[in-house]
Parts: sequence; C-alpha cells; structure tokens
Amino acid sequence: MGKPVVAVLEPYSSAALLGPALRSAGFSPVAVTYPPGREHAAARPTLHLDDYDAVVNHLGDFDGTVDRLAALGPIAVIPGAERSLHIAEQLTGALGLDAANVPELLPARQNKYLMHQALAAAGLPVIRQICTRDADEVAAWILREGLTGRDLVIKPPASGGTVGVSLAAGGVGWREQFAALLDRRDKLGVFNDQVLVQEYVTGTEFVVDTVSVNGRHSVTNMLEYRKVRRGEGMAVYESMEWLPYDTAAYGSLIEYALAALDAVGLRNWAAHTEIMMTEDGPRLVEINPRLSGVGSPAITLMATGESQVTRIVDVCAGRGDRLPAGFDLRQHYLAVFLIAHSSGVVRNAEIFDRAKSLESYHSPVQVVRSGDRVEASTDLWTSMTMGYIVLAHESAEQTRADREAIRELEKELVIE
Repeated sequence: MGKPVVAVLEPYSSAALLGPALRSAGFSPVAVTYPPGREHAAARPTLHLDDYDAVVNHLGDFDGTVDRLAALGPIAVIPGAERSLHIAEQLTGALGLDAANVPELLPARQNKYLMHQALAAAGLPVIRQICTRDADEVAAWILREGLTGRDLVIKPPASGGTVGVSLAAGGVGWREQFAALLDRRDKLGVFNDQVLVQEYVTGTEFVVDTVSVNGRHSVTNMLEYRKVRRGEGMAVYESMEWLPYDTAAYGSLIEYALAALDAVGLRNWAAHTEIMMTEDGPRLVEINPRLSGVGSPAITLMATGESQVTRIVDVCAGRGDRLPAGFDLRQHYLAVFLIAHSSGVVRNAEIFDRAKSLESYHSPVQVVRSGDRVEASTDLWTSMTMGYIVLAHESAEQTRADREAIRELEKELVIE
C-alpha cells in the first residue's frame, strides 16, 4: 500500500513549508500549479517542486485536473494561495473529499466587502464601508454616514499584502485614489472592477492564525502588527510580535476571530485573520483563507513547538479531533521588517551585521545585500525585498528594545 497522497494548490510563500513537512510525516505530497503569472512574481522563488512527489499543472481544464488528481487518490486538497481557494474547494467536492467549507459563502471568503457583509449578517460589528464602481455613490454614502472630512481608506476588494491600499486623510483626494484603482490590474494581477471605501479606524492590529477541522477552530499563534506610513503606503509593515494565548488578556479578540470564521463559512484548513482592536472593540480587517505569510509558521514553530503546518499534518494524519484550542508560547519572538525609505541601489547593507551583537538577535530572513536594487517600501511585497530580522528572548521588553536599536541602524542606510 502506497503512502497517502495530499495535494497542495500553489505551494508558494508559507505554503512551501507543507511539502517537506508532509513528506517527513510519511505522506506523498503533490503540487498543483497554475501557469506562471505576475501575481506570484515575488513568491515564485519559494516554489520548490523537488519537495513534491508529483506535479499536476492546472491549465484551465478542470475536468482534466480532476482526472489526473483522481488517479493519484488524494486524501486532501489544501489551498496554498488566495487565488487557488475556489479551485481547491471545487476539487474537494469533485473528488468527494470531506474537508469542505460552506460552498455558498465562497464569495465571502474571497471578497473583502462580502466578507464584512457576512459578519454583519451574523451580528458581528464591522467597519463601515461601501463597494462600488460609482464615485457619486461613494459621495452619497460619505454624506449619509456622517463621514465628511473624516479619514477614509481606499482599497481593492480582492488583493493582498496591502497592495493598492491608500489613505485619504480628512477625506481629501479620495476621488482621485478611487479612479486610480478602478478598472486597473494591480501588481498582483488582480483586476479591480470595483473599489472598496472604508472609514478609517484606529487601534492596535492583531492576527489570529488558525487551523480548522469540520468547523472546530484551533488557534496556532497570535501576532501584534506594527505598521507605519511611508510615502504612498499607508500600511508598511514595521514589525510583528508573537503573543501568548491568554484568554484573560485577549479573550474578546479570540472570540471575535473564531466567530468571523464561522460567519464566512470557513470550516477547514488554515486561516490568517487580521483584526483591529479599536476603542469600541474588535473590527475585522480581513480573513485570508490560507497559511500566514512571509514564512511566519517557521517562526511560530520555534516560538511554540507547533504551527499551522504541523497542525495541518495532524489533520491529514487523522488527529484533527485532538487539536488544542490554543498554544503555549515558549519564548518571545519579534520580526523587524527593514524599510527602504526610497528606491534605488543599496550601498551599505553591511550595517545590519551590527544587529548580530544585540541581546535578542536570532536570525536574518532574506536581508538585503549591498548592490541590490530595491523599491521604496509601500506594501508587504516591497518590504520583502529588504527582508527582516528575527529577534528572540525570554523577555519581551528585550526584543522590543532591540527592535528600536535596529531602527537606529536603519537610519544609516544609503540607497542611491
């Protein structure tokens, strides 16, 4: 009898960790890939087909892909990227597999506007918003909601990594930002036939990462994001900090996150849920029905001994009913994203070598080198051309102090 087969659709970014983990656990991993496209230009280097026992190229012939997968007999089909979600769920149904999500709520798992509408229908508080291609409709909504002169967020209804997200401070210039997005294809390949406009809310942004089994959600890790405004980017990643599973401190955050998953019908596999904790309570930013990005499950594994990847392997191995509700944080981890303040060629990246002397220094991840050409940091994708530095220590205060020391080093960076 052969090894049980698990198919992973578009195993890019953090999903690239699934192939080796499945193989090590005694499974036969299979990659399902799409034709190359610019939407994965930044993530494509993370695709390692040698980690898979077979590769199925999905070229648009759904029935053909079903036949090729059926011949391999997979026990599960796991989405690795947002754009593969609908194909993964269709394949799950066509192959008669059990790990399905609520099919009629698929649009709410893909479209940020419909996502918020689903939460509102479930009785959860959400950010006020409108999604349309009519700027005059937005103007009427602003007046009706009493948002005249207030900060507004303009964003694509279906994109990722803060691509295309901008802020209209005091509501000034929102029409121009709206027009700049409408009927355009962004650098991830997403065509925007509508634009989402939201009220701007303030607070602390958190992440709740999960793996779900038949509607039961297991929290694998929680993060606190710090983002800053740089040039055209209103949400440039500055750092992310791993938090303990503390229901006393974060109970309302966790409850809201899991209720949000129920509201959009996500019953199986991984989710990366971003929430703004405002003075009025938690408000959804977005649910990403995939693994947490930029390789963060690898850090979670070090911080807790488990991750979304290990728990997905547990599910595939039939141990899904034993997944814990939360996790134990063994050590404080913090990832500091390096920020390019302008575009050009980096001349003195060796300054970041001095970070190795910091008390909590752990490791670099794709850190820029002298001679590399970079773009000014405006979103997650441009941030990743600079890389990040991982800090780890028994003291959260130490990692935070060392984060500020890296920011001081960064002031010496020369980009020509």
